Amino acid sequence: MEIEEHRVKDLYTGVRGTAVKILDRIERTDSYLEKLLDHELKNSDLSGQDKALLYELVHGVVRWMGRLDWILAGFYKGQFSKAIPVLKNALRVALYQIMFLDKIPDYAIVNEAVDFVKKLQGQKPADITNAVLRNIIRSKNGLRYPDPAENLVSYLAAYYSHPTWLAKRWVARYGREAVETLMAANNERPTLTLRINGLKVDRQEFEGLLQSVNLRYTPGIYNDHFYRLQILTNIQNWQYFAEGYFAIQDESTGMPCLLLDVKPGMRVLDMCAAPGGKSAYIADLMSNTGEVVALDKFESRVKMMQANLDRLGVSIVKFVATDALEYEDELFDRVLV
Repeated sequence: MEIEEHRVKDLYTGVRGTAVKILDRIERTDSYLEKLLDHELKNSDLSGQDKALLYELVHGVVRWMGRLDWILAGFYKGQFSKAIPVLKNALRVALYQIMFLDKIPDYAIVNEAVDFVKKLQGQKPADITNAVLRNIIRSKNGLRYPDPAENLVSYLAAYYSHPTWLAKRWVARYGREAVETLMAANNERPTLTLRINGLKVDRQEFEGLLQSVNLRYTPGIYNDHFYRLQILTNIQNWQYFAEGYFAIQDESTGMPCLLLDVKPGMRVLDMCAAPGGKSAYIADLMSNTGEVVALDKFESRVKMMQANLDRLGVSIVKFVATDALEYEDELFDRVLV
């Protein structure tokens, strides 16, 4: 029995096989997606590009499962909801690629899905996979959803992939136009914002590193020290994160740091410093000279800040675990409240 289970696990290989395995576990155990994904990535030999695709597939299927299942149910003979999990999730992954990604031809997506299902479940489920996906592809430009004139809630739930109960509540509160805008915003791919650490790397070198692992990016809107990644990926597993080349930090947190107009050698107080992103950026803007005093009320947060800034190579920050209202010290050139 153990040999057979090991053989089946070995079949869940590659990007799409791993995606199906994660989705199966979510469905069977209600496990947290991020924990499962992180476990697979840490124990995977996938390339950086394939890891980014894995993130895209798993998050994309979960985000759009309502629409994907609506489409699949219309082409599946029988009750799609009662199909075996491997078949359901293989179809979901393939359909997500067909509907939302454009780098791989549809025929290649179908062939890979069919081969994968055949290895795990045999010829009959593979034939079902082939028929369902090819019929969808032939009808891709004319797919039908619930008629909003007849049942607006069903249409919104299916097309925008939101729970029916939530669609019903929002329609009653806000009306169709506002709800469609809100649901469309909910379905946008999240962006991951990084701040380049000027103490270790310059912009040209950093952009070259992003390009070397095929990570698509755009510069920050207001601050060229920040970059937005266009593909969600577990960037913390990247060696350059461990080496402190960048911090995961929202661009908005950099604005008050720029407004401080700090100069090398100044003494700066950050009154509510955890998790340390602003203190680290201030130190970067000061070329790691002078002093930044970083306050937080809780010792655990102070330790977390210290670990983060050690990774970034920041050496001018003094960490103090205290309430800012009780802190007494000498004068500072700048204070960030």
